[in-house]
Amino acid sequence: MLKFALYVSNHGFGHSTRICALAEELIRYGVFCHIITFKPSFLFQNLNPHYFVLHQRAVDIGVKHNENLKVDITKTVNSLMDLLSKRNAIMKREIEFLRREKIDCIIADIPFLVSDFTSYCHIPVFAVTNFEWHFIYSSLLADKENIESKKEEPDTFNYTQQYRETASSEYSNDFLVTNNLKPVLNLIWALYQRFDGCFRLPFSTDESMSAFKDYISCGLLSRKKDNYNDIRWQYKLPEEIPILLVMFGGEGIMELNYEELCSAYPGIVISTQAGIKAQNHLQISIDDDFLDFIYSADIILCKPGYSTFAEAAQLGKFIIYCPRSNYPEEIALIAGLKNYPNCLQIDTLQLNDKQWEAIFKDIKPRKIRTKKYQNCNTDVAGLILKKYTQLQKRKLLSVFDLGSNNLNYVLFDLENGQIIHKTQLTTALGTALKNNKISEKRLKSVKQKISKLFQLDSYLKSEKVLLATGVMRIALNANLLIDWIADKYNINCRIISPQEEIRYAYFAARHYGSREESALAIDIGGFSTELINLDKEKKQQGYSLPFGLLTLVNDFKEDVETAGNFIQQKLNDLPYKGSYRLIGIGLTYTYLAGVIFQTSYNDIEKLEGKAISKKQLQELSHSIEVRDEQKYLPFLIEESYVPVLKLSIAFSISLLDRFETSKIIVCNSGMAVGYACWRSSKIRNKVPQ
Repeated sequence: MLKFALYVSNHGFGHSTRICALAEELIRYGVFCHIITFKPSFLFQNLNPHYFVLHQRAVDIGVKHNENLKVDITKTVNSLMDLLSKRNAIMKREIEFLRREKIDCIIADIPFLVSDFTSYCHIPVFAVTNFEWHFIYSSLLADKENIESKKEEPDTFNYTQQYRETASSEYSNDFLVTNNLKPVLNLIWALYQRFDGCFRLPFSTDESMSAFKDYISCGLLSRKKDNYNDIRWQYKLPEEIPILLVMFGGEGIMELNYEELCSAYPGIVISTQAGIKAQNHLQISIDDDFLDFIYSADIILCKPGYSTFAEAAQLGKFIIYCPRSNYPEEIALIAGLKNYPNCLQIDTLQLNDKQWEAIFKDIKPRKIRTKKYQNCNTDVAGLILKKYTQLQKRKLLSVFDLGSNNLNYVLFDLENGQIIHKTQLTTALGTALKNNKISEKRLKSVKQKISKLFQLDSYLKSEKVLLATGVMRIALNANLLIDWIADKYNINCRIISPQEEIRYAYFAARHYGSREESALAIDIGGFSTELINLDKEKKQQGYSLPFGLLTLVNDFKEDVETAGNFIQQKLNDLPYKGSYRLIGIGLTYTYLAGVIFQTSYNDIEKLEGKAISKKQLQELSHSIEVRDEQKYLPFLIEESYVPVLKLSIAFSISLLDRFETSKIIVCNSGMAVGYACWRSSKIRNKVPQ
């Protein structure tokens, strides 16, 4: 499993919300995300808890603000110098963290110190942003002498100059950049230059990105939801009443007369401001999900901010914004709205009710969605994964194992015979088989569930193969799904025989073979179970039993005892004699070991080679019977897996008894990895297929 560290600037909420959107896409590809920021956890509440960890610490300071989001130069400079005084301590801490967690890649939005860490850990680092801090600091802290020289050269005028002039008029010379601060700015520039790549988001300019060597331009990265909560229904607001949402992000307090605003607006005003004495004002919490409110609102009143602009524009909402006069990012942000027809800039928030009335009377809020402002989260994540794999310079193979209950995926280095990434999705294909056909509803839901994984893999330059087993060998309409995948994603798809499955399972577990004792690999699937003799290297041998965990669930429901008797009978019919060393391969045993050893998904690789004993299986079975959920539920990917878990326990106990052994060794790899290893062996040994 790939593990990425996402470092987020400790500034406002915007950096955190768009990194959350990126993490959600990476998680769809199975990447485990370590998110490092001091921002509150509610910003990441929509992420799958099995696939991310939030580390609440900061590695940069951003910009410090006073009321009305006015930049506090003194606090900003002091905080920046304090940060750099701790540079060595921060670097030591983060290097230990990156090595301990075996991080594969760093993504920064946009702390500059992270390139320090990667130099020691030899892992790539990418920026994802619409500006960098060298641009901000050099614009805010420019010296007066430089300003005057710029005024004499109008041909070289740029965005930075405009804000240097503003800074010279608003702040005393004591706070402007001197020769003592130039080395600091040079250091920040140099650290950004060492990034391996940069992904430039909209609402940016060449000037705001100038510290990076180069960049790849991307579309809109912004939080979105598949299903939005109905705010009107939740708060009993009539459909005909318009909604004005006031939001100013996570920094500072804005000077705004809410009573005058509410008096002027002919609808409901929603904000986080407390103590507003207006009947049409609705106060909400700062940790509420603002996406739902943006979705329901007619007008958004805000300061310029990437996340606010992006989240509102992707939904086609009308935006009223009031710029600050002293913050350089805002020119880039406002320039990014120049082609958005559904917005209005105002010069001040300190308006009376008549002035607000005039504004609301002149605008005509409507929903306008344009291609330029559509959500591109998947594209951004795909480009990052593409860049990461390109840096590895490997010959890649993407293998999809479509079984009866899961889709298993592996990204493999064919030349070196190494796993780069593994993940899985629960499809439950085999739970909806009637008259040997998969229902249309199930096919539709499976397509929706697996499409993101296929879409993200499509960005990678790799050979792509899908192998279908289990229920796909039985279903009369299996081609409807197979053909859809082949046509839509240009993947070589085929339904394989039980003998082929035995061959690939052998290659997944063959390193567990031993000359000292006979060994069997066991692959319990949804609709079939394969037993593979690991002693037969040249010609893989084994048996395929025509039942698995899903068929047992379908046939025996919750009657584990009857199912156990059935399993024992079928195992006794096999021709194997005596004692065997058992190797449990694939998801069934990975999940089972994860519950027994109480292992989080982040540490799933540590289960490789673990031994599961009969006593441990019996203890887990007892915990399930007495409903001691705390011992097992936190370590299940899905709670619906419990009936399957019960049968996998019964199956495993029957195997231990049948083959006269005391334990089952866990092999994390399954058929997808086995196929990749088989292909790799053919390439390296140059043996004809």
